[in-house]
Amino acid sequence: MDLSKHLETAADAVKRRNYPFAVKLYSQLLALQPDSGEARAGLRTALFKKAEQKPPSKVVALIGGGLHLLSGAVSRMFGRHAAAAKAYERYLALDPLDESVNLKLADSLERAGFEKSALAVYRAYAEHQPRCLVASRSAGAMLYRAGDHDAALAMYEQALKVDPRDQESLKARKNLAAEGALRSTGIEDVQSSRELIRDKSAQKAIEKQTRLQLTPEEIEAELDEIDAIIAENPDDTKSLLRSGELLAMRGDKQAALDAFERVLQLDPSRSDLADRAGDLRLEIQDQRVQKALARGDASAAEFAEKALFEARVAEYRRRSEANPTDLGLRFELGKALHDNGVHDAAIAELQQAVKDPRHKVEALLVLGKAFRAKDLGDLAFGQLEKALEATHGSGAMAKDVLYELGSLAEDLGRSGEALTYFSRILEEDIGFRDVADKVQQLKSSN
Repeated sequence: MDLSKHLETAADAVKRRNYPFAVKLYSQLLALQPDSGEARAGLRTALFKKAEQKPPSKVVALIGGGLHLLSGAVSRMFGRHAAAAKAYERYLALDPLDESVNLKLADSLERAGFEKSALAVYRAYAEHQPRCLVASRSAGAMLYRAGDHDAALAMYEQALKVDPRDQESLKARKNLAAEGALRSTGIEDVQSSRELIRDKSAQKAIEKQTRLQLTPEEIEAELDEIDAIIAENPDDTKSLLRSGELLAMRGDKQAALDAFERVLQLDPSRSDLADRAGDLRLEIQDQRVQKALARGDASAAEFAEKALFEARVAEYRRRSEANPTDLGLRFELGKALHDNGVHDAAIAELQQAVKDPRHKVEALLVLGKAFRAKDLGDLAFGQLEKALEATHGSGAMAKDVLYELGSLAEDLGRSGEALTYFSRILEEDIGFRDVADKVQQLKSSN
């Protein structure tokens, strides 16, 4: 059965932000074709966007969907994986971002033989929640089996950003890089990189390029080789990129940045490299701040820190403009603007960023700080109380929010409220900042 026209209708509903209709249509399509990867991915998109528009309540989801979770668990226990997947989908209609249920759904689909659907779930969740190691790694494994090696490598790279020591991802990346090197030499039908690489020196070179770190001697030796190539062909982007990677390993960040910027001049489409170069610029500027502080030059440190704040604003504005729907970048831009004292613009960005469940609490916290900086105490309290509610009153972020609430109450002369907020922190962590001193001072002044 051809679903293309119905898929177009559902995708159009997502574009028009008619998420309930899109969810309904994608669900109907999956009832007809459970292994439609396009429908499954579309359903995830619609559910995620619906959750951004109106964040779901965990309590409501558990009350309304608890039976679905139980049904899914029982079905998995008896090997009825297709039934389990249906049950998990019903629960995720109520709480689309639940990590454990998304992973159980993908696993159940895979065990049921619906590999396209399983990949769609792993991949969609990994893209929406890049810090989920299991989703990135599992998507990588399925893409590798499907023969999409470039996409698989990208997923494993994402997994290694979460955990640089994850052995499964390291091994997979190494194998993919080796097979990629073989394909680039024209060898067809790669079955096993270790069977086909007969040239031991070539194998060592490939393995060396896929390692996260080299010895100082290896770095210098390879840099000498790369420099000789670049001297003959200054526009060799592959060699320039490798030179930048080696220089970064050596700790020469400025030289690495120069190499990356040269690659970007030759190939401006490399958005991944643009982000990497941006990170290096910020690291270099942060080093200048730390060096000024270390030598006790307060004036130079203040100047360097201001330049750092401005660089962060410029970098995250560039990224946000390139990816306007990425609320995570809106959050980073808003935070950078706030740190730079540009509070109105910061508020505008953060009011969008609070729609992203990954950054909601911290975005509300920074919003509260921005309103406080503008002497809008009531608005600041409102944002901070929302942030505290979202933390459920516990955890590291809750302490930051309580401290800000206490400080704001102090500013407004509401010492009783300030004491209450600081005392809640004290009950949990007596060593948090200067909260013990603040509680003592407030008690003695009452």
